[in-house]
Amino acid sequence: MTVLDSEKHQAWQDRYRNGYFLAPMVRVGTLPMRLLSLHYGADLVWTCEIIDKSIANCTRTVNDKTGVISFTKDGREIFTTHADEKSRVVFQMGSASPETALEAARTVEHDVAGIDLNCGCPMKFSVQGGMGAALMEDPDRLCAILETLVQNVCVPVTCKIRVFDDEEKTVALARRIASTGISALTVHCRTRHMRPREKAMWHRLNRIVDELSPLPVILNGDICHYDDVQRAREITGATSVMTARGAIANPSIFRKEGVSVLEATIEFVKAAMRASNSYANTKYTVLLMYTDTKSPEYKTLQASKCYETMCAAMGITEFYHAEGKLCVTDRNDPMRVKQNAALGKRSATKNEKSVGVQPTSDAAETPTKRAKA
Repeated sequence: MTVLDSEKHQAWQDRYRNGYFLAPMVRVGTLPMRLLSLHYGADLVWTCEIIDKSIANCTRTVNDKTGVISFTKDGREIFTTHADEKSRVVFQMGSASPETALEAARTVEHDVAGIDLNCGCPMKFSVQGGMGAALMEDPDRLCAILETLVQNVCVPVTCKIRVFDDEEKTVALARRIASTGISALTVHCRTRHMRPREKAMWHRLNRIVDELSPLPVILNGDICHYDDVQRAREITGATSVMTARGAIANPSIFRKEGVSVLEATIEFVKAAMRASNSYANTKYTVLLMYTDTKSPEYKTLQASKCYETMCAAMGITEFYHAEGKLCVTDRNDPMRVKQNAALGKRSATKNEKSVGVQPTSDAAETPTKRAKA
């Protein structure tokens, strides 16, 4: 069991003060997006939610070429990270069990800066499993998970919730969560049933900030531009803020003077290749970053089948051949393998014809067939 002295706990809390963070995002909060966000100035970055049973007891390997640390199970890559983000990445997990949550946390705790329990996800798969927003209706279980983590892992533990319709119920839950010894609380200022298009209720954060002080409280919801950061702090008193959709639109949102969407997208693709990120996931994220779905650039990217054609569409073919293709594994760029195999087959056939080689016995035609042809 970890015995946490007050000085260390204070230092851990300070990590979450006065920050601008990358929020956890399903399918988007992957290693390349996190590294790029840090490059552009994010203070901390959250991983996308990973279920405790998936990560628990994974096998850890390090790619000597890229430095990527992979956690795999049954041939599947569950989580990837890198030493470059170790001191600033928060691993978010979905859990409904203190025991399994601890197994999961112990699997990754030496490669991350913190562990976060997702108590706000409204997705069906999460809620049906007793995880995410379902935990807000089961505070005993929620707090048991947090207490187990706080007492047994060697990194800060945090929690992310939404708000209830009832403000008193929200404040009461926040107080109880704070009593578990966590280092910070993130509040997504929407209810479980509200969608992103509905305005976040920043005003609901003020009481929580006051009640939990000096515990850091992080605001999530409607941080879409750099200028929103200071405005949110002034309105709510929040210690820090985090953004999701703002970073999807342009990861350089963490800088006052950002870069163009095109430049940020190109840098994302480069980061994805250096991290050997799955091509399918990279393409999914890139298409989210391009808001003009009718533009020629979007349609060209949409038609791309592998990293090579994507890089060609973005004008970075030189990077692909000089560096990118050397980092990406065949598993994470499967169409490249198929295309190379097809090119090899066509080349071999062409060579056979040029030197007069007859077809092999398996493909040989009878004289009758040749005559009919």
